[in-house]
Amino acid sequence: MKLNKQEQAFLNIIDNDPIALSKKLFNSTLWDKQEEIVRSVWENERTAVRSCNSGGKSRVAAEIALLYLLSFRPSRVITTAPTFLQVEEILWKEIASLYRSSAFPIGGQLNRTSLELGTIKNKPWDASGVSTNEVNRFQGFKSAHLLVILDEALGVAPEIWEAMEGLVPHRILVIGNPLDGVGDFYNCFSSPLYNKICISALECIAWQNEHGEIPGLVSQKWVDERAAEWGHGSPLYQSRVLGEFPEEGADTLIARKWVEEARHRELPDDSPEEGPRVVGADVATKSGISETVIGYRYGHTIYSMESWQNIPIDVTADKLQWAYSDHKPHVLFVDGDGVGQGVSDILTRKKLPVSEFHGGYGQQAIDSNKYKNLRSQFYWIMARKFEDGLYSLKHLSDKSYEILKNELCSIKILPHDALGRIRIETKDDMRKRGIKSPDFADCLMMSEFGWYMSKFAQTTGYSYR
Repeated sequence: MKLNKQEQAFLNIIDNDPIALSKKLFNSTLWDKQEEIVRSVWENERTAVRSCNSGGKSRVAAEIALLYLLSFRPSRVITTAPTFLQVEEILWKEIASLYRSSAFPIGGQLNRTSLELGTIKNKPWDASGVSTNEVNRFQGFKSAHLLVILDEALGVAPEIWEAMEGLVPHRILVIGNPLDGVGDFYNCFSSPLYNKICISALECIAWQNEHGEIPGLVSQKWVDERAAEWGHGSPLYQSRVLGEFPEEGADTLIARKWVEEARHRELPDDSPEEGPRVVGADVATKSGISETVIGYRYGHTIYSMESWQNIPIDVTADKLQWAYSDHKPHVLFVDGDGVGQGVSDILTRKKLPVSEFHGGYGQQAIDSNKYKNLRSQFYWIMARKFEDGLYSLKHLSDKSYEILKNELCSIKILPHDALGRIRIETKDDMRKRGIKSPDFADCLMMSEFGWYMSKFAQTTGYSYR
């Protein structure tokens, strides 16, 4: 592309300052962390960014792609993400929006996932978005000034990371949500090769409070809602709000990997016709932040989990009656402690064969030589089944799955008691760590009790006390 004198003078003045170029071209207001990311790409060969939700990571990655093309001439940019839909609908939509709104005509030919600026001295000057199944195409990029951007980097396939190294890029930017403490993206943050940046929602909100809101960035309302839903100490809060990789130590009861594998698992020999079918509820009070959760499973396929907040016990009983009518379960169970006892009484008056689960800290386990209490026993059984790949969570809604996963992976194992018995932390223990009541996880644990009783005990009107 041949530039006239005015255009060349304009670019020469601000070539070495990408932030100034951003303001001139896109009239952008970048908050502190976004500016830090831009400067890092110019000053460091490799930059790794772990980000909260809505911290502006896709916007700044799009700006970097265009700023790099204009600052290094000729240059090439290649972007990728776990799926082509993410390539097209996230980063390249941002690139297209910036390209069209630029105060300086960038020129060239913009396509859905590519920008062709021409050649300089017979060397290509362009940008392309490719998906992770296009490894051969990924390997074809060569340039003295090559920028590789891995967006949503946590899910980018290992072969793409390997192919990236073969390109010997001038600059690398990997950016994503820190949802899992394993893999290539996680390893960047312990590598001396990368300049490391963390985007926290709390820092983003503090900046906006001082400088003014930026549309699309995270809000205090969203953070408050996530704190109420997940708890301040939960893995989801750590990753999606604080931008930190979740802690998963030796005392974690259920590994995140096991739950995520269950999400994609189909159990070929599991069917509603074969059963056993279990319907039940973890019942919450009419006031407070805990939720009433009703779940349905057949065998080891967890088919549905729904939650309601602040509903009276008669409404809970009605919902369980409808679920009983729909699914014809072999076991209908209710959390029989507290307000759940009232629900059980209503269902009994309706002549439904309800079983009660009493999971208080002092409730004796069925195997009292091995487990401190009944709750510990069935959480431990459930953990071993997740580890052995026996569950399917494929049918759960996205929202229910995310909440269940967050709660399951938040529960810790306590040291054995004086008799050497297994103990799982109580709800009070979790609250002290800033984690809300694990209502979905408790419902699943109680369903495991229901599954056990359907196999080994008479469940018609059974109450374990």
